[in-house]
Amino acid sequence: MTTRISEVRTELLRMPLPRPMQSGSSSGRKGGPVSHINMPVVFVTTEDGIRGLGYAWSLLGGATATRCVLRDDFAQLLIGEDALDHERLWRKLYKRLQSVGRHGLVIQAQAAVDLALWDIKGKVAGLPVHKLLGGCRESAPVYGSDGGWLYMTVPEMLAAFEGYLAQGMMGVKMKIGHEDPRADIRRVREVRKSLGDDVWIAVDANQKWDFPTAMRVGRELEQLGVAWFEEPLLCEDIPGHARLAAALDIPVAMGETLGSRFEFEAYLRAGAVDILQPDIVRVGGITETVKVVTLADVAQLPVAPHHMMESTIQVACGAMASGPIEYMPWVAGAFSEPARIENGNMFPPKGPGLGLEIPEEIIRKYRTE
Repeated sequence: MTTRISEVRTELLRMPLPRPMQSGSSSGRKGGPVSHINMPVVFVTTEDGIRGLGYAWSLLGGATATRCVLRDDFAQLLIGEDALDHERLWRKLYKRLQSVGRHGLVIQAQAAVDLALWDIKGKVAGLPVHKLLGGCRESAPVYGSDGGWLYMTVPEMLAAFEGYLAQGMMGVKMKIGHEDPRADIRRVREVRKSLGDDVWIAVDANQKWDFPTAMRVGRELEQLGVAWFEEPLLCEDIPGHARLAAALDIPVAMGETLGSRFEFEAYLRAGAVDILQPDIVRVGGITETVKVVTLADVAQLPVAPHHMMESTIQVACGAMASGPIEYMPWVAGAFSEPARIENGNMFPPKGPGLGLEIPEEIIRKYRTE
């Protein structure tokens, strides 16, 4: 068997979101909800015909540039290489474009390649990726996250949340980040009153506020029994997060906008985060996400990965002994099989590798140039 890479194919899909989204940092051109997600896709094929699938995502820009990095820069660096050498190839791609993309769209393109290489590795071994990573557990609890957007009324949110809870999910997350934070506190209070004191509720501010505002909101959230306060400040503000984490009892969660284990390590050194939330695409794929999980393990802090549940579940079950998955079916419509959720727990696909397939008819339907 030869696992040398013979072909790298790239596509760009524009997928409709199952429910429009709007957060404190992400909205449409006129400030309204966003209705589509961009999905750069890469297929890496070996000389023996084993094909690995990888993908990235973006909402507000950079999708065509990500595809260009995959097609024009990475493809030529991968041809002829051994697809099983994921660590060596990760470093090769990183160092080649380090000067123009230590994080951001270049790393997101690299994540797509990394996912494809792990997919190949699992198919060669005849095992799902989570078994290759260590097989910590067979499933992970999920919380409902696609139902608390800023444009939604409280009754609309409650209808979505009750649907998640009826499936046995551990709880729900809602967005905060209106111009007047009092509106957010009012909405959280109404949701808490309707769902009851025993229901797990988290909130996400998406970097909306300055330190004084975040402190005031955090104190209010503590009184409402909120599970965590996510991204209260600009992600570059490590000292601000450290001050906030030290002053508040509510855990400060963040990490979805960090782009490497080095950025996570800086937060850990400063005592600026209580719950780590790496995004498997934004941080560079499975290879880098596992290293973030190891950092959290050393620091004895929980991990709750951000988005992209279809691939993140492999890390959550392979390398994490505990911690939830965020149920956000943004790219679910691209895959041939839906995510398997039973009694509020998500299970990895049963097939080898990532266990994911994107049918050609889906590519034809949603392909964009």
